[in-house]
Amino acid sequence: MSLQLTHYTRETTTVLNILSNGFAWVPNCRNLISYLIPDHDFSEREPQQFGMISFTELTPGEAVEHRKEFGNYGITVSENWTRKHRVQKVLYIDKSGGPIFDALSLIFKEGYNDVRSKIRFPDDAMWQMAYTNKAAAAITNSRLWIGLLQLYEYIEPIENAYQSEWRIIHPEPYYGYANTKAKIIKNVSPPQGWAKVLNVVTVQPEDVIGFVCPRGNQESLKSVLPKVYKTKPVVIVEV
Repeated sequence: MSLQLTHYTRETTTVLNILSNGFAWVPNCRNLISYLIPDHDFSEREPQQFGMISFTELTPGEAVEHRKEFGNYGITVSENWTRKHRVQKVLYIDKSGGPIFDALSLIFKEGYNDVRSKIRFPDDAMWQMAYTNKAAAAITNSRLWIGLLQLYEYIEPIENAYQSEWRIIHPEPYYGYANTKAKIIKNVSPPQGWAKVLNVVTVQPEDVIGFVCPRGNQESLKSVLPKVYKTKPVVIVEV
């Protein structure tokens, strides 16, 4: 059986915007790094907080709690599209402790100590970025820390495990997000300025397997779908 991932949202207009303009990157602060490395102040910025696009592997019927959080309208993408964009499954950890957390904490502390020892100018802002930006960390040549920052992109607290999330991570160290999710989405629907280059991931009709829609809203959804998408199957869910 092929992998089928679905991105959920709350409005039919957002479905149209995604099909027309692309998925928007949204930064996600998980408040995990301070548990893994309590001796460093990460309060201003988490590592690699440069945006992500999230999906779930749950079937529409299984995704009841997920839909409550993100909305009941879904876009299901093809396995080819997920492989092309290197969508990865999220690793959920219990930040209160346990064997996996203990092992990760040990490794993260080793990487942190390594990068700290290689920062030549501790008061320089560019060198400070090495703690939270894997591209900037390249100036320290701390390969362990760079790899750990990449791993951190796919770690999530275990209380969110019900989401069964897969995600794409922004490949660029992008700092220019608006201060709310609504403004971020507005900037890419349609894309404005640099968002045309940096801040969307597009889909084509062949990338979309179908849609998810709450019962009673099928006509509302179909009315906004571009013609080429109107023949795609729609899974109806109860809300």
